[in-house]
Amino acid sequence: MKSVDDLLNELTLEEKAAQLSGPSASELGPRLDAASQKGQDLRTALAGCLIDLAPDGMGHLGLGWTLCPDLDAMADFISTLQKALAETSRIPIPALVHLEALNGAVIPGAPAYPTAVAQAATWNPALIRKMAELTREHLLSAGVRHALSPVLDLARDPRWGRVHETFGEDPDLSAAMGVAFVRGLQGEDLRGGVAACAKHFLGYSVSQAGMNLAAVHLGRRTLREEYSRPFEAVIREAGIATVMNSYSEIDGVPVVADPDILTALLRDELGFDGAVVSDYGSIDHLLSRTRLVDGFPEGARLAIEAGLDIEFPDARGYAHLPELVRGGELDVALLDRATRRCLELKERLGLLDDLLGVTVHPGWSAPVPDRDADRATSRAMAGQAAVLLTNDGALPLAPTTRRIAVIGGPATEVRIHYGGYSGVAAAELNTSVAELQTLIADLTAAGDIAADAPTAVGGEGDDPASAGLDDAMGMRLIPTPGFPTRFEEMAREAEPESRSVAQALQEALPDADVVVTAAGGPEGTSTEDADRAAEAAVQADVAVVVVGERTGWVGGITAGEGYDRQELCLPGDQERLIEAAAATGTPVVAVVVSGRPLLLGRIAERSAAVLWAPLLGPAAGEAIADIITGRTSPSGRLPVSFPASMGQIPVFHGARAGSGYDRLGGADAAGYIDGSARPLFCFGHGLTYTDFEYGDIELATAELRAGDAVELTVTITNTGDRDGEEVVQLYARDVLASTTRPARQLLAFTRVAVAAGASRRVRMTAPVNALALVDRTGRLVLEPGEVQLMIGASSSDIRCRTSARIVGALTEVPPHERFLVP
Repeated sequence: MKSVDDLLNELTLEEKAAQLSGPSASELGPRLDAASQKGQDLRTALAGCLIDLAPDGMGHLGLGWTLCPDLDAMADFISTLQKALAETSRIPIPALVHLEALNGAVIPGAPAYPTAVAQAATWNPALIRKMAELTREHLLSAGVRHALSPVLDLARDPRWGRVHETFGEDPDLSAAMGVAFVRGLQGEDLRGGVAACAKHFLGYSVSQAGMNLAAVHLGRRTLREEYSRPFEAVIREAGIATVMNSYSEIDGVPVVADPDILTALLRDELGFDGAVVSDYGSIDHLLSRTRLVDGFPEGARLAIEAGLDIEFPDARGYAHLPELVRGGELDVALLDRATRRCLELKERLGLLDDLLGVTVHPGWSAPVPDRDADRATSRAMAGQAAVLLTNDGALPLAPTTRRIAVIGGPATEVRIHYGGYSGVAAAELNTSVAELQTLIADLTAAGDIAADAPTAVGGEGDDPASAGLDDAMGMRLIPTPGFPTRFEEMAREAEPESRSVAQALQEALPDADVVVTAAGGPEGTSTEDADRAAEAAVQADVAVVVVGERTGWVGGITAGEGYDRQELCLPGDQERLIEAAAATGTPVVAVVVSGRPLLLGRIAERSAAVLWAPLLGPAAGEAIADIITGRTSPSGRLPVSFPASMGQIPVFHGARAGSGYDRLGGADAAGYIDGSARPLFCFGHGLTYTDFEYGDIELATAELRAGDAVELTVTITNTGDRDGEEVVQLYARDVLASTTRPARQLLAFTRVAVAAGASRRVRMTAPVNALALVDRTGRLVLEPGEVQLMIGASSSDIRCRTSARIVGALTEVPPHERFLVP
């Protein structure tokens, strides 16, 4: 075994730079295809590729899922790659292969779970940790040791297409979910785990006008107190191994080139000591998007000086680091610093124990994934994530209900319940890109396009053949013949046990007359579709209308990376289905499938009940059917606020005092002249099939000091006739402070099951230091004074209140103590 110091002393400049990136799958793929056509086996082909593309070694491999049809194939590929690397490298340091793993390993065929915003809707960190532990087993079985997850951006603007990838709008809910995720993925010892990656640091989700990649306008205090809070939590509490920079430009400086963000804030203030990796093509953006530099060498210099250690997906910029050092334009100490961090990561993973291309720590066997546990966890998560937004008594369906109309194209689909970073979406993208490449090859052979034309997607104009693969947002230009029918077939093939909502209801109600009318959908709802909906509803006791939007990469999708929207009504005018069904007088149960808040005012007014299904994955149909039929009681709670109008955006519960919808100051601060400032559905909201009564708060002590814990108890009584689960939420508010504080801050929460007619005494604790603020000098301090404590069923449904006082002198809070409960 060689130490990191030994390796640094032995590596040449080129070998050091090679550890900071590597050829991506998009570079390897065409060469491997050509070698295969010549009859070469994979090991020979890979060795040839590495001699040409990675003569000085290979630090990382990105986009690996594009080369392999499933995890088993990836296991063979990675093993062969490491062996070929050992044969072709002077110092055979294993490559670190990464995948996305937001809701399961993002590769076709891997077990899938509900997407991140659905995970947050469970308000159940233990369940998220279990999901991450299972994902770890699958990644380890393939030799994948780095996962570019979780996403810790705060989602406060639903126009942004990536809301579904986040844990929602609240810093503390996101922190709790992020810590659970990282602990599950990395395990107790990283030598037997998978390195997690917190992204996107920082402010990525709060882009101007909700547009992906746009500028960010946030003050230093807001960045520190709110947007960096989930990142600080996973650094301090879970020891996260890597952090990814944001594409954001903050106050005129792109994060990838900003030492104030990547070093002063991330490392010096938050205490991160791992490796910083680039979001794909971040250095490219310094040339093509923000126009800070006129060449890759200068972009690479700015990035490594700022604190970026590793460039993904390939070495567009960092390939120039050796020449910069030799030319005196870059201090070799910066190259050594980045290389050290990369090697230390590999050392923590056990990859330096034996420089022979091992994929896991020698002597340690990868676990055999438990598919039954995968299904059970995915099912439990889906059941706890669905949020009942309104209900006038229509749900659960009465036992006497016999005629049920299930309406809407999405009611018959499985695919609509998946997010963009999923194996299902990955398969769609792989297939579509392959077909596009075939199309380009055919056009080239026929002489319809030049042989040297770009062979990918993106760029400007409508002709995919004239676009460039480096622009990921250009995926929307890929032709997708047969969409959405073909994608639905692919999803069902990948998840053969999944059921659509219609199928699941038919199976759950075998004695009822369940009639399915697949009318309308995100692609458009016509007058004829509305007429068919009305015809079906008028003959039924209840109409279950399933609507939603499609999330992914290619095809007619309306949400996902680079798919931001100006309007948030249901795409395709699907409200017409609900309006037509409701006009018949038949009670309507609306099921809304989406990974972000939508404008649901029209739907809520016309529906007897509204159920939000936030991309629940393979178990979506069963989970929704169980709630509708009453087999289970809904228990999800909103991790995001649902706006009542576009003009309210952004609307979120933790706005600072004097702003947002909980404003003080009299009639001039009450809201808009043409409507309320309050959201349609607030953060933390969610109904059940029973009622809960809250007792008074009992404080352990009303005098709190820095380093103490807020300790309290409250009695929750189930006053209904059904068992149920309540999510008890504790909020705090400073009465006075030296800087403007949030109208409310989520301090703690717990999910508690209470039997019908029973009571549970619930104990809640939170660190007093969590109330620290960044003062006017930039210090993190805890100020003395009164604090209001509020417990409720949501951020606006507060059931009991009390107050406590922070006593003693103003205290500077060490960052590592901010999240610790004594």
